[in-house]
Amino acid sequence: MQVGVFVPINNNGWLISENAPQYMPSFDLNKEIAQRAEKYGLDFLLSMIKLRGFGGKTEFWEYGLESFTLMAGLAAVTEKIKIYATCPTLIIPPAFAARMCNTIDSISHGRFGLNLITGWQKPEYSQMGLWPGEDHFRNRYKMLDEYAHILRELWETGRSDFKGDYYQMDDCLVRP
Repeated sequence: MQVGVFVPINNNGWLISENAPQYMPSFDLNKEIAQRAEKYGLDFLLSMIKLRGFGGKTEFWEYGLESFTLMAGLAAVTEKIKIYATCPTLIIPPAFAARMCNTIDSISHGRFGLNLITGWQKPEYSQMGLWPGEDHFRNRYKMLDEYAHILRELWETGRSDFKGDYYQMDDCLVRP
């Protein structure tokens, strides 16, 4: 079994509460937690991604950092702990995600991994005009399967010509 920690990429932790510790996310806070987690022998760091918080009196998750960028920074200031970013697949095309992963994997010397999410909270995406419609809930794992297939092709061969229901690759090249 591996044990890891969610890094505090958004404000105010994991509880919507006025009594829970209130804080703002920063690279310095995340760096301190990452280095402590590594020192204590934890196996991995995982960051979520939240594109819109829940508001209210505590402004829960209204303030946040970006997952790939944060994890690239943490990869540069740690040596052993595995680093996982979270990719909102509705926003980041698979070829671009593959390239970002290649970059962070280079920074981390092979310690990088990726958490793929399908998107479930409509306001996160509709605020940017990126919500694909209500059918998304029914089809989101089919879409994710195609996304993951393209990532694997690009990482294994550097090329994808995948033709699916959601993604159409045309001699797409992503080589580290």
